[in-house]
Amino acid sequence: MIHGIGIDIVHIPKFKNALLKWGDRLKERIFTLNELNYCEKRAFPEQHLAVRFATKEAFFKALGSLVGFKDIEVLNDGSNKPYINVINKNVKSKNRRTYLSLSHDGDYCIAQVLIEVV
Repeated sequence: MIHGIGIDIVHIPKFKNALLKWGDRLKERIFTLNELNYCEKRAFPEQHLAVRFATKEAFFKALGSLVGFKDIEVLNDGSNKPYINVINKNVKSKNRRTYLSLSHDGDYCIAQVLIEVV
């Protein structure tokens, strides 16, 4: 049974401007160390950070309740496929499966999250 579906789109240049304005303070508030390490190694880190921000927003919408930005993180498996790792034990559930789809195109990135109750 589907628990919820969430979607979020981010304008990458606007997100990049926010990163320039707020710097490490913003990054440290939103992203885990694992996410920052992954993104900073990429050619366009702001694109990867923006899609992770979109993923967190989409997850919150699908979950239907507000949790902290650092209660989840977006990681990549061995084949570089992104997935959501739920860190907060109060949010984590054995009875839920999370599905994630990400896309980048030009100045925009989008994330869609589906949460299934099993």
